[in-house]
Amino acid sequence: MTEQDIAGNAPVFAPDAHRLDLGRLGAITLVVGIVLTGPLAWACGYAVVTDPDPVAKAIAGFFGLLFGGLCVLFVANFWRVTRPRGIVIDVAGIWFWHGTSWDLVRWTQAARIGLSYELPTELPTVGGPVDHLKAKVSDWVKGKVFGALRVTDKRGIALEIVPLREEELRELPRLLRYRTKGTVLWRVRLPGGYHSFEKLVAAGERFGGHTWEGWFRRQWTGGAGRGPRLEG
Repeated sequence: MTEQDIAGNAPVFAPDAHRLDLGRLGAITLVVGIVLTGPLAWACGYAVVTDPDPVAKAIAGFFGLLFGGLCVLFVANFWRVTRPRGIVIDVAGIWFWHGTSWDLVRWTQAARIGLSYELPTELPTVGGPVDHLKAKVSDWVKGKVFGALRVTDKRGIALEIVPLREEELRELPRLLRYRTKGTVLWRVRLPGGYHSFEKLVAAGERFGGHTWEGWFRRQWTGGAGRGPRLEG
């Protein structure tokens, strides 16, 4: 592994290298999330105050808390998520930058690199008109949000790197923030606003050889119960 601190000069990359500006992508995701959830939270709160139907009040209150909580989460994480950082994939390997500091994980130093994701387990539905209506509204909202962010049902999409030797993790201290607890790997979550996965996969296939694994599914960790996680 190599580590390079630069002062105004970035490393020279291959002409067809693929660059992911995670700070900019995080900003796009958060702005879209705030624009979507803020007005929805306000509309639900207005319905709670003005609608005389107790069932409608209960449904509006439920979604008002949901959208309001998401909006607060987006706002609270804005500066942490949008700070300058990113990844470049080229013939040398995976470059990481944080501000003006660069680190390189070479293809020959990794046992496996690819895009991992989770899919939630199917939850049982509870009968009754209120639950049926909640399910319908949830599906509608999910469709609108996914359509705006241009993402899929895959959850927690991440660039995952498994090094050949665990001791090499200690040589790149800035990458410890991506270390997954209890495992020997780095997992860099990609913001929901990033939608050019085909370009990333093409770069991995072009440069990574047998090290690049492409898409693979990891075990569901119950992300829905924890709420959205914004990678910093």
